[in-house]
Amino acid sequence: MIGTIIQALSLVGVIVAIYFASAQTRKLQKQVHISNLYSRYDALHHASERYDAGLAMLFQRPDLRPYVFRHKPLDLTGEDLHRALIVADQMAGAVDHALRVGDRFPDDGHGGWSSVAEDMARTPLFHAIVREKPLDFPDLSGRYFPDYHHAPAVPATPPEARIGGRPADTTP
Repeated sequence: MIGTIIQALSLVGVIVAIYFASAQTRKLQKQVHISNLYSRYDALHHASERYDAGLAMLFQRPDLRPYVFRHKPLDLTGEDLHRALIVADQMAGAVDHALRVGDRFPDDGHGGWSSVAEDMARTPLFHAIVREKPLDFPDLSGRYFPDYHHAPAVPATPPEARIGGRPADTTP
């Protein structure tokens, strides 16, 4: 009789322990989800800051705006071409980073940067920078610029601006 009571109490103890373990697991799962979302938003904030840095460069040179946002054919040369490519590199890097983060930390409730990437894919300036450095933008080139994804880099920098087969330093 006492053995049966002890077994019953042990069974109740195991059931209570399993209940608390499952409750802790649910709370831990929710905490991990929140942590992943925080990481996503933090990384997307970083991508947004990088994109804003490109916009700040456009503020300094508003004459380049049509090449970035209005799909104007790329007819620039010299210093203007270099500046436009630097802006495109900055902005494409930000969008590539945002796409990568969005894939790694999905959040169905919020949109991604796909529409920005689709617009870039219609812009000759971004074609030039992705064609020149496809491996620098693996997520962007893989989905939105598939012709350049695995192709060897084709320089968009004119020969007169190149030094020893590599683009000249165009840092402002």
